[in-house]
Amino acid sequence: MILLELAQKRGRRNDRILRFPTAAIELEQAMADLQGQIKNFTKIEMGDDGSPLVTGFTNESEALSLQRQLDEVRSQRDALLEIIAGIEGIFEEHGRQPCGMEAIDDRIRELEQIGRDMQKKINALVIDLIQNNRAITLPEIWSHPDIRALEDARAQAIRSSAEELEGLQKLKIDLEPCLRDEQKLCEKSFYPYRFWTKNPARISEMGSA
Repeated sequence: MILLELAQKRGRRNDRILRFPTAAIELEQAMADLQGQIKNFTKIEMGDDGSPLVTGFTNESEALSLQRQLDEVRSQRDALLEIIAGIEGIFEEHGRQPCGMEAIDDRIRELEQIGRDMQKKINALVIDLIQNNRAITLPEIWSHPDIRALEDARAQAIRSSAEELEGLQKLKIDLEPCLRDEQKLCEKSFYPYRFWTKNPARISEMGSA
């Protein structure tokens, strides 16, 4: 999944899109840690054919508790992967490469700035024309080849950016249902201790660990 690859390179807990793959990656690590703990309780003997054979646990109750935690974490990870697949599906429907919300918002700001930046160039050229020729008239200014070229380019850029802007806004609207995280899967991944105990003192202790 592309979003998982992006999160591995630059995970973002606060990005409304990248928080899902970031959470999934953290749960993968939690699963590996739990599997390692279960392995430490596992009794392994050699079978008659010389292959390793699991015969039980040194502390069965603790191993079973860890296994239940592992199953829960795996379920949360799988649910996150489903959400991520849905998000990537929406990007595909829009013909766009999956990315974080920050990247989408940056592109929107960039497109909104295009017209303003070109207008500044036009204004600067108008000032230069006036400074070089105090007698120049407004019709002469606006009919100047350089001014007309910039105005045409600005109009074309605004038309092109307006189309892309509309597409990005529609993309954000279509993504919204997938980003609500009504089951608080990301929060459970980033702050699991909040869901492990109702004891405020214990929560405070674990949160500062």
